[in-house]
Amino acid sequence: MPCGHSTNTLDAGSPSFRVSRWSWSSPLSWLVGIAREWERRCQYRRLLELDDRLLADMGLSRTTVEEVRRSPLYLAAWRDSR
Repeated sequence: MPCGHSTNTLDAGSPSFRVSRWSWSSPLSWLVGIAREWERRCQYRRLLELDDRLLADMGLSRTTVEEVRRSPLYLAAWRDSR
Protein backbone atom coordinates (compact mmCIF):
# COMPACT_ATOMS: atom_id res chain seq x y z
CA MET A 1 0.00 0.00 0.00
CA PRO A 2 1.47 3.35 -0.96
CA CYS A 3 1.89 6.00 1.69
CA GLY A 4 -1.20 8.18 2.09
CA HIS A 5 -3.55 5.47 0.90
CA SER A 6 -5.83 3.86 3.42
CA THR A 7 -8.60 1.35 3.29
CA ASN A 8 -10.52 3.16 6.04
CA THR A 9 -11.31 6.36 4.19
CA LEU A 10 -14.67 8.06 4.50
CA ASP A 11 -16.01 9.90 1.55
CA ALA A 12 -17.06 13.49 2.25
CA GLY A 13 -20.45 12.65 0.78
CA SER A 14 -21.06 9.78 3.18
CA PRO A 15 -23.89 10.05 5.70
CA SER A 16 -21.49 10.46 8.62
CA PHE A 17 -20.17 13.72 7.12
CA ARG A 18 -23.44 15.41 6.22
CA VAL A 19 -23.19 19.11 6.63
CA SER A 20 -25.95 20.36 8.82
CA ARG A 21 -26.59 23.87 7.67
CA TRP A 22 -27.75 26.16 10.44
CA SER A 23 -30.34 28.56 9.18
CA TRP A 24 -30.61 31.88 10.95
CA SER A 25 -33.86 32.63 9.16
CA SER A 26 -36.03 30.62 11.55
CA PRO A 27 -34.73 32.11 14.83
CA LEU A 28 -34.52 35.51 13.21
CA SER A 29 -38.13 35.41 12.03
CA TRP A 30 -39.15 34.29 15.52
CA LEU A 31 -37.34 37.27 17.05
CA VAL A 32 -38.86 39.65 14.50
CA GLY A 33 -42.31 38.33 15.41
CA ILE A 34 -41.64 38.83 19.12
CA ALA A 35 -40.40 42.39 18.49
CA ARG A 36 -43.43 43.15 16.30
CA GLU A 37 -45.84 41.91 18.96
CA TRP A 38 -43.99 43.87 21.65
CA GLU A 39 -44.30 47.04 19.55
CA ARG A 40 -48.02 46.44 18.93
CA ARG A 41 -48.67 46.03 22.64
CA CYS A 42 -46.76 49.23 23.37
CA GLN A 43 -48.72 51.12 20.72
CA TYR A 44 -52.02 49.77 22.01
CA ARG A 45 -51.12 50.69 25.59
CA ARG A 46 -50.03 54.20 24.53
CA LEU A 47 -53.27 54.63 22.59
CA LEU A 48 -55.32 53.73 25.65
CA GLU A 49 -53.26 56.12 27.78
CA LEU A 50 -54.50 59.05 25.69
CA ASP A 51 -57.42 60.98 27.11
CA ASP A 52 -60.81 60.89 25.42
CA ARG A 53 -60.35 64.36 23.87
CA LEU A 54 -57.19 63.30 22.03
CA LEU A 55 -58.82 60.06 20.88
CA ALA A 56 -61.79 62.09 19.60
CA ASP A 57 -59.38 64.34 17.66
CA MET A 58 -58.21 61.21 15.83
CA GLY A 59 -61.80 60.12 15.24
CA LEU A 60 -61.61 57.31 17.80
CA SER A 61 -63.25 56.50 21.08
CA ARG A 62 -61.92 54.36 23.89
CA THR A 63 -64.61 51.73 23.28
CA THR A 64 -63.77 51.63 19.56
CA VAL A 65 -60.10 51.00 20.33
CA GLU A 66 -60.99 48.20 22.76
CA GLU A 67 -63.50 46.66 20.33
CA VAL A 68 -60.99 46.66 17.48
CA ARG A 69 -58.44 44.95 19.73
CA ARG A 70 -60.93 42.14 20.44
CA SER A 71 -62.34 41.89 16.91
CA PRO A 72 -61.79 38.77 14.79
CA LEU A 73 -60.32 40.93 12.01
CA TYR A 74 -57.60 42.23 14.35
CA LEU A 75 -56.91 38.73 15.65
CA ALA A 76 -56.69 37.38 12.09
CA ALA A 77 -54.29 40.17 11.09
CA TRP A 78 -52.21 39.48 14.20
CA ARG A 79 -52.12 35.75 13.45
CA ASP A 80 -51.22 36.28 9.77
CA SER A 81 -48.38 38.67 10.61
CA ARG A 82 -46.55 36.10 12.72
